[in-house]
Amino acid sequence: MSFSKAPPAPKAAPAEKAATSDKAVLPDKEVTLKADSLYVDTPTESYHAQGHVQIMQGGASLLADSAVYRRLTSDALAEGNVLLERGGDTMKGDQLFLNLLTQKGELLNGELFIKKSNFRLRAPRLLKTGEDDYQVERGVFTTCDGEHPSWRFEAKKVDVTLDEYATARNAVFYVDNVPIFYTPYLVFPANTERQSGLMIPKLGFSSKKGFYVDQPYYWAIDPSQEATLDLDIESSRGVGTGVDYRYLRPNDSQGRLRAFGIYDTNESKFRGELQQKHLELLTPELTLASTVHLVSDRKYYLDYGEFSGEYNRQLLESSVSFDRRWERYGLFGALRYDQDLEAPNNRATLQRLPTFGFIAAGEKLGPVFFSMDSSLTNFEHAVGPTGQRLVLHPRVSYYAKPAGILDFSLFGAFQQRMYNAHGDTAETGWRQIGQADGGGALSLPLERIYDNGTLRHLLVPALQYNYVQRRSDEDLPFYDYGDRVLGQSIAYWSVANTFTRKYVREGMPDEYRDLLYLKLSQGYQFTGQRRDLLTLVDEGNRLTDLMLESVVTPLKDLSLLVDGRYNTNDNVVSTANLGLQVKGEGRNQASITYRYSREELDYLGAGVTFPLTSQLTADLLGRYSFDKGGFLESRYALEYRQQCWSVILAYSDRVSSHQVSGEKQFTINFSLAGLGSLGPIQTF
Repeated sequence: MSFSKAPPAPKAAPAEKAATSDKAVLPDKEVTLKADSLYVDTPTESYHAQGHVQIMQGGASLLADSAVYRRLTSDALAEGNVLLERGGDTMKGDQLFLNLLTQKGELLNGELFIKKSNFRLRAPRLLKTGEDDYQVERGVFTTCDGEHPSWRFEAKKVDVTLDEYATARNAVFYVDNVPIFYTPYLVFPANTERQSGLMIPKLGFSSKKGFYVDQPYYWAIDPSQEATLDLDIESSRGVGTGVDYRYLRPNDSQGRLRAFGIYDTNESKFRGELQQKHLELLTPELTLASTVHLVSDRKYYLDYGEFSGEYNRQLLESSVSFDRRWERYGLFGALRYDQDLEAPNNRATLQRLPTFGFIAAGEKLGPVFFSMDSSLTNFEHAVGPTGQRLVLHPRVSYYAKPAGILDFSLFGAFQQRMYNAHGDTAETGWRQIGQADGGGALSLPLERIYDNGTLRHLLVPALQYNYVQRRSDEDLPFYDYGDRVLGQSIAYWSVANTFTRKYVREGMPDEYRDLLYLKLSQGYQFTGQRRDLLTLVDEGNRLTDLMLESVVTPLKDLSLLVDGRYNTNDNVVSTANLGLQVKGEGRNQASITYRYSREELDYLGAGVTFPLTSQLTADLLGRYSFDKGGFLESRYALEYRQQCWSVILAYSDRVSSHQVSGEKQFTINFSLAGLGSLGPIQTF
């Protein structure tokens, strides 16, 4: 096709008028021109368009009140309400000169807008120096909407390359109209994807660290690798560095490496932490994995731990393992190293170097199923017995459904353990022991449907019996509690209730949610011994504690978990665990946790996040110990959020105890929307 235009005119008539609402198409440049009226200058092949002008090329569209397009040079001059759009990114202004072939041009009184990051760059004169390159003098940029943004940078010169960097020289940062700081050179991401760059620093004060500044740098290595590097300056402890490296590999393999190190001027020594995780899926059946977690000293988390569960850790585990699976069989192996943070040193800590295991799961042999667990472990430590333990535990099971309504199962098994012990122990040489075990279970599932098929009640009363042969094993090596298997004969009764609601959703699959799960159970021991790591065990009482397990979810965003044990002989509560969580819109939520263990623990934890105003949110967290009579930890935070920025002020107080030293800390986190949480932004 050629341009649609009037017949050639005499040379004395340099231009002619085409029809109203005309359209012109240029095949070699793939340019389409639409307008209310179109004038063609035939000798120069210039096209003058007026009214609702639209020039389209590839995926780009240029709108204006009027335009002149010169076919020979591919130059376009657009004026009045100019809007250039491509992939959601736009340029708009009063006048635009653009070469459609080189994509170079100039925009007057214009703005560049990058949709994904909401990045806006405004300037009296904006140069387009390439397809994705821009340059301005005396520019203003922000990620806020409106004519009066909450924050902005004003710079003498700005260079932007989409999907890469934008750089600014002699830049001043403003909040509203108040200048905050000046930097001679600024680099920030002006991309639609992740990009490398320094992030806004984290500021704070701690009673242990003093005043500190944590300056992170984000490095987008390639599409499958990224890293965050940290420079941590602490007035009371020195300067530390950290790295957090993450990567993806083919077949969903992935890994992460985290490390931090600091020369602690308060302790006059180097201190640090190393964490590594890797999962390698060689085939769908073969997996390799590694987990490494080490610290330089046993008091490291007391000084550098940030949260409960971290600063009071007792053990760190490191391992390298493989797992090979078949349809009904599995083979695994692991090297495991433990670091005991409570012991004075690691010489007495038991290490499993290595462990191998083989599992056969449910192979049917006639009316019964055969399964087996087996393991071979080499135990090592500098103090105490070392050696090997082989465990073979075959099992035969039978399943039936009497009368079509009962669930019935029986099993019989035999555990054979063999030892080769040496070192610092009296039980050296080869030892072995075998113990038979077995049991059965009988249950009666009862179901009823209510509310026109939308509510189901499942009631399952059950009986269970377990037997373990009692054998004398005091002359065997003791590596762990697997070497002291208690003989016993014990029966349990239980009643489980489950209420499930079906929610019919129009145009979508039905949703099912358990509104209530409640189970009561108790055991009676005929002979033998009991070992319970959670509660105190009264060997003189054959009845076990009455046990309660419950999960209540009456609403989608409301859940209650209850777990408790009641000693019917002494009429006392042995343990009580309570958890309540309520979720609201956005980040709004509340939770409460209560933990009680007789003569051991009495603890309450609670947290709530709620709005004070439309922009201000409060976040409160506390942990209170009733047995110690005071708070273990408290945290108070306020977040002020605007459309394009937010600031979080937080204060935490961790109380000292016999194991954990206390710490008070105040932090300030500031983020600019579109530049990432705490960045990413780079300043020099």
